[in-house]
Amino acid sequence: MIGTAVLGGIEEQDWIDRMADPLQRGIRSVLTRAPTVAKVLHGKFLGHPLHPVLVTIPIGAWSCALVLDLAGIGRGRRLHRGADATAAIGLGGALVAAFAGLADWSTTLGSAKRIGFVHGAMNMAVAGLYGASLASRAIGLRPLGIALSTAGFGLAGASGWLGGELIYRYGVGVANEACERKPETQVPVPEAPIADAG
Repeated sequence: MIGTAVLGGIEEQDWIDRMADPLQRGIRSVLTRAPTVAKVLHGKFLGHPLHPVLVTIPIGAWSCALVLDLAGIGRGRRLHRGADATAAIGLGGALVAAFAGLADWSTTLGSAKRIGFVHGAMNMAVAGLYGASLASRAIGLRPLGIALSTAGFGLAGASGWLGGELIYRYGVGVANEACERKPETQVPVPEAPIADAG
């Protein structure tokens, strides 16, 4: 599968550790000195990680911005203002979600640490694309702004897939007791057969 190959390729990149380890140590040091902040960022008040909740803000806002951009091509300013506003809301939401994501990532090891580092780096690129998009829109370069935010939206989808892998494949943020599947909590989902392409 392509997904397994991508993950395997990232897992093998030991150079990531040279960048990730000092960053993790710095984040852990800050969170150790501010335990209340750490508890909030880890979502202890919710009973589960905060980051997956917060990422719905940029995903939803950027989805709206994309729809409004497409609907506003060749039309009036009202749709343009809506697209710009929702793109900005998404960028603000992404920055808030990043703090919780960094807190969760600071506790990871091995393969999850490397996948999480790439996930975070991709999200920084997404934020840069949306920031550049908003700047382009502000100076009247709307077609460039739309192109940049569309690229950001696509990259956000790829990064989101890595985020899902961190949770569902590597168990990042999942409590140990939750991994002990209890038969009464879920009906098993059968494997769907994949049609032979040949």
